[in-house]
Amino acid sequence: MTAARKWLHVAGMQGAWFAAALLASTPWHLLGAAANALVFLAHAATSGALRRELVRGGAAVTLGLGVETINQHVGGVEAQHATVLPALWLLSLWPVFASAMRRGNSLEWLLPRLPLAAVLGALAGPLSYSGGARLGALHLDGTRSLVTIGVCWAVAMPALALLARRLEPS
Repeated sequence: MTAARKWLHVAGMQGAWFAAALLASTPWHLLGAAANALVFLAHAATSGALRRELVRGGAAVTLGLGVETINQHVGGVEAQHATVLPALWLLSLWPVFASAMRRGNSLEWLLPRLPLAAVLGALAGPLSYSGGARLGALHLDGTRSLVTIGVCWAVAMPALALLARRLEPS
């Protein structure tokens, strides 16, 4: 993957995150989910490994469903438009983020560094959700939410790295 393609992926990933977060508290919240779907599908279609990327995306949504359900019901994270299940706009972030772990993408360097992935998840996860809360996408229940998010992401980041390692050809 060229450097330009890598930066294009990062820009798409960040743009889709902002679209989801900014639209989460509006009637157009599904447009944020659609933006994430478009970024992921564009990545998958141009990856040269469409099937593998679709598997990665599906696995990431499954992991995200578990993590976001724990965050919601244990951590007190109240995402806009969530019901018993996490909000669609929130789940749509997971395949886009997981695609960053693909060889040649922005988080590839974490693949052999699982302990560092756990530390990064524990720190960056709560920061990302705090940013989303400041944009009105969700409400956090103070320390309880931040600790739950940190623990979940300390597990999720290495899990996404392991998934990426498993899906990459030898």
